[in-house]
Amino acid sequence: MSTSRTSPFLFLAPVAVGIALAIAAPFVPRVAHADDACGTKANPNAGLAAALDKVAATNPDPSWTTWTTIAKQGADAARKGDVAGAKASCKGCHDGYKAKYKAQYRMKAPPK
Repeated sequence: MSTSRTSPFLFLAPVAVGIALAIAAPFVPRVAHADDACGTKANPNAGLAAALDKVAATNPDPSWTTWTTIAKQGADAARKGDVAGAKASCKGCHDGYKAKYKAQYRMKAPPK
């Protein structure tokens, strides 16, 4: 007569995986999400306006004379609910300054 036995590994494996995930969870880096900087899905404009106000206040080079103006225009558009206007300001700034910013400030920590 043969008796079938189930390996204890089959019962312990899910427990071991759960413990491993619980231990590793605090060490998994959090990925930034657009909602973190630009508000929430329910109200994206308030967060976006605040982020653009911060950008306007942190112009890294005084010779970049339109940086602040573009960011303020985007913040004003976001406050009015004009998402297209806010996106246009982002594009204008990126078109004008992205390459220069990356060349000069890529390794510098962004202002807080």
